[in-house]
Amino acid sequence: MTTATLSRSSPLDSLVRRYREYRLIARDPVLLIGLLVTGAFLLTFIVWPLARVIWQGFFVGAGKPNEGAFSLQYFQYYIDPTFTAQYTQIFWWTITMGVGAAIGSTLLGFLFAYTMVRCNIPFKGVVHALTLVPTISPPFAIALATILLFGRSGLVTKGILNIQFKPGVNDIYGLDGLIFVQIITFFPVAYLIIRGLLERIDPSMEEAALALGASKWHIFRTITLPLLTPGIAGSFLLMFVESLADLGNPIFIGGNITVLSTQIWIAVNGEFNQQKGAALSLILLLPTLTVFLLQRYWVSRKSYISVTGKPTGGGAGFVKEPLIRWTFITLTFLVLALIVVLYGAIFFGAITTRWGIDYSLDFSHFASAFDRGLKPILDTTFLSALATPIAGIAGMIVAFLVVRKTFSGKEAVDFTSNLGGAVPGTILGIGYIIAFIQAPLIVVALIFVALAYYLVSSSAKNFWARTALLMSGTLIGIGINFLNLTEKARQPLLANPLIAPFAGLPIIDQQTWMMLLAAILVIVGVASIFFAERKARRGALIVLIVLAAYLLSRLFIQDWTLPLVVWGKELGGIYFPKIFASLAAWINLFFQPPLAILGFTYTVIAGFLINTWTRRARGIGMLALLAVCSALTFYGETLALVGSPYIILAAYAVRSLPASVRAGVASLQQIDPAIEEASTNLGADAQLTFRQVTLPLILPAFVAGLIFSFARHMTSLSAIIFLSSAKWPILTALIMSEVEQGGFSLSAAYSVILIVIVLAAIGLMYLWAGRAFRTTGMETTLGAG
Repeated sequence: MTTATLSRSSPLDSLVRRYREYRLIARDPVLLIGLLVTGAFLLTFIVWPLARVIWQGFFVGAGKPNEGAFSLQYFQYYIDPTFTAQYTQIFWWTITMGVGAAIGSTLLGFLFAYTMVRCNIPFKGVVHALTLVPTISPPFAIALATILLFGRSGLVTKGILNIQFKPGVNDIYGLDGLIFVQIITFFPVAYLIIRGLLERIDPSMEEAALALGASKWHIFRTITLPLLTPGIAGSFLLMFVESLADLGNPIFIGGNITVLSTQIWIAVNGEFNQQKGAALSLILLLPTLTVFLLQRYWVSRKSYISVTGKPTGGGAGFVKEPLIRWTFITLTFLVLALIVVLYGAIFFGAITTRWGIDYSLDFSHFASAFDRGLKPILDTTFLSALATPIAGIAGMIVAFLVVRKTFSGKEAVDFTSNLGGAVPGTILGIGYIIAFIQAPLIVVALIFVALAYYLVSSSAKNFWARTALLMSGTLIGIGINFLNLTEKARQPLLANPLIAPFAGLPIIDQQTWMMLLAAILVIVGVASIFFAERKARRGALIVLIVLAAYLLSRLFIQDWTLPLVVWGKELGGIYFPKIFASLAAWINLFFQPPLAILGFTYTVIAGFLINTWTRRARGIGMLALLAVCSALTFYGETLALVGSPYIILAAYAVRSLPASVRAGVASLQQIDPAIEEASTNLGADAQLTFRQVTLPLILPAFVAGLIFSFARHMTSLSAIIFLSSAKWPILTALIMSEVEQGGFSLSAAYSVILIVIVLAAIGLMYLWAGRAFRTTGMETTLGAG
């Protein structure tokens, strides 16, 4: 009886403990707001899209017969004799490509890392820089270069060797060519991982073994290699995920070989079958997610390596035997020469008349690229630059919460933040389409309730009073939105007993609706002069007036930016109209965010402002602010982002978030918490400590995250190809389209332009940071494309 009673009470006790824990969290504003904002971002742009992909895989998509019905059709193809051979063949091609690319990338990464750390290679800085070039170029750049050199009309195969590719003759297209391209594309990531581990091995163990008479090979086999085993295994698993997740290379050079990523792309873009794309995404998700979990396990075992706390030089120059040393150096230089030749082919492909036929110089392809592709170039650069600080700041916040704070669910936050970069981009892209083609009301409501409960928490003493305030303010906001509905739109809603009392309200247009909300904000701001604490009155008034003005600006911003478009047309020429039209669109983007995101932001700000009011007046002010926030959050098709630039920004930020998080975690783990504790003991609050103590110390990692994020955004393809639109075209999608149409020279020109933009941006960032390639502490845990 006692045991049963304890068993029954355990879940309740757990809930009570969680509730008490979150009450303690509420006393730390930095932790609470950080958790709320981070949780909202991760839920909206990672968890929800992936959940929608999983759900969609089992239900018939829109526009199909039996829409919404449960179906296992595309999973049954793997056991249906009619389709089994085709589908299992595609699956094994995918696995074979992943394993082959992982083995080759890891071996090549080890070769470069061992040569750089142990063989005292000449021109070390140049070698390191050239090795990293594939990481800052489009994911399909190597495939394009390989086609230009070794394709059926390639410079080497046709121009030099004069090979005639007749039926049955093996060419670069197919599984072998695809694995080669994947190895060259992804081995720099393995190089960075293994080099970092090699540099942290304490050389004293190897020196001691050498002094005791052990041979170099015995030392390598019994000491060095075991210490590197977790890193090599983690690198292999990561390269496997990278290869399976890639889309560009399989499309470019796969030939008659189809892998799951291209099959998914064809299902969505070619067959317009979301259920098939989602079902195939689940099949691809199984091996990638399994391997991602294994990779995290190996990375977590880094303590297996003996470290001294700081890089020791890893025994640089340890390999002194000329034969061994120069064998490693020669192989490294040969591979490096191949990389230089491949990228040289891209450059020369961009300045030749017609590759494979006429190799005379012709710079007109760059003129065509800027003429036809100026808008994609400008928009891709702008959106990448805008998403970069979003990813960087989000990564630092997650890292700070994971390393410096203790709360239930910390592991889940860490795992989810990495999940966006671990799953293949094709899956994430499909998830965004499914999740944001319509308003995700469930997610919006959950986030709003969490943020609004924080807003009302200081205005009432108990749960029921807070709930009553929350519901009252939300209903007032819904009533304000009801004013903006036409009579026809109101009728279906009046059946709801919560909406029925609003039946007699007048109808107003959107401009009047927005002015009403702005007026409420201004009124609350004026009231702050009388009810807020003396030192906070002026600040509260200014903030609320700014919020009202920003809200109203979305009504007039397009009229204000229209003269820019007209001016560009008046200037004439090829470029000015496009440049000024893009500039106007960029300004509009800043002032017309999705209203739900605006509502969330205003709710957080309102939570800070209302705490400056005296307790007796706080309830009224909170009710007014909550009405405005709920009206904004639930207005129209809230968060239906497909076709807008905001969905591209979200995809960019999610794909580069893991690198920012890992950079921040690595940096924070090297900072003694006693420094922050001393600041707190001297009277600084959590916000001041983070801003003036922690942030300057993690700035190098923050810069590293920014640099990587921008390069990743510019070269992203697999997720973005589903989200690019005519109004917001993306350069990588345009390059792939040109290759499909046979425009190799124009595609090469676009690729050169993209690489130059990335290099220039990286140079500017390093110049701004004042540290030329000295930033450390960044782990490269990526997801392809």
